[in-house]
Amino acid sequence: KLTKYALDKLNQINGLKIHGDQYERGPVISFEVENIHPQDLAQFLDQDGIAIRAGQHCTQPIMDKLGVFATSRASFYIYNTKEDVDIFCESIEKTASVFK
Repeated sequence: KLTKYALDKLNQINGLKIHGDQYERGPVISFEVENIHPQDLAQFLDQDGIAIRAGQHCTQPIMDKLGVFATSRASFYIYNTKEDVDIFCESIEKTASVFK
């Protein structure tokens, strides 16, 4: 349920593209935000106390197939809450406003 909630919230962010099937997945979401390099996004989110992965994630063949150099990746687990997802999405939107 939390992954679906996160996907629904992320899909509301302008310029954010989610890679992979929207709802047939585990609790890991790979995505890109328009005009923001994944490393930059990770650093900005880190300033808000949010940890994500950024880069190729040891999946160069998949990156080639997707036609991207790198992605951002968020993972959710039993200790995460909807409030965590809300804060995560707010931080992405705040970061996106800096890069406009």
